[in-house]
Amino acid sequence: MEQDEVLSLISSLQIQDDADGEVIPLHADIHGVGKKMLDACLACKVVSTKAMPREVFRSQVPKLLQLVGSTTVEIIGNNLFILEFSSLMDHKRILSNGPWNLFRNLLLFQEISELTRVDTLCFNTLDIWVQFHNVPLSCMNRACAEMISSHIGTVVEVATGLKGECWGRYLRVRVSIDITKPLKRVLRVALGSELIPVTMLLLYERLPLFCHRCGIIGHQIKECLKDAELGLDGKEIIHFGSWMTAPQGGFRSRSRGDDQELCFRWVISNQP
Repeated sequence: MEQDEVLSLISSLQIQDDADGEVIPLHADIHGVGKKMLDACLACKVVSTKAMPREVFRSQVPKLLQLVGSTTVEIIGNNLFILEFSSLMDHKRILSNGPWNLFRNLLLFQEISELTRVDTLCFNTLDIWVQFHNVPLSCMNRACAEMISSHIGTVVEVATGLKGECWGRYLRVRVSIDITKPLKRVLRVALGSELIPVTMLLLYERLPLFCHRCGIIGHQIKECLKDAELGLDGKEIIHFGSWMTAPQGGFRSRSRGDDQELCFRWVISNQP
């Protein structure tokens, strides 16, 4: 029986103390055993429309995470797993070093509390490093970085120098974003007393599989439920693309940098 069916059935029952018994208290020493085990565990969600077989997950994830210690993997739901680590170092590193992608599918990890149930697990946010390109030098500081990035999610960390400056080719901010919403392609700000508009291009580091039609993480364009937007020539207009993934090693370290600059010009020219 699926979890939603279980909850629906429980809610429909008229629980009675005389027929169903009293609430049973769990002693602290008994409950504490399970609570201590949870300190070494993480819940994991594979964000995909396709089911991930347990054996595939079990064999591939330890390699992907490059674990120091051993781990036990069990399936607890549809694309939901629980991992128990022998090393707390692995536990902390996994939470702070994402995003993690398995076969380009996003893996979201979450700590588990003593009251967590399978149905209360929520995997709607992703912490990811975002690069802001075409930023005026006057905005290359922590205050501006925090203000600008707060418009796409919750600020987690800002990459800065010793004095709080962010000099470089782009601003780099770790942001917690809502994966149920389309990825932001650009941010537009108005600067100075004359409110001069500036369009900043957003690139995402280690971006997992996402839809180039709707911009949402977790499925491909062939699986998208959104209707295609067609141009006058009858061809689909695509607003998102692989150019949104930041190349490793810098903006111009790969040939894709040229494509990204072309896409940048196209995005800006097509802003309303």
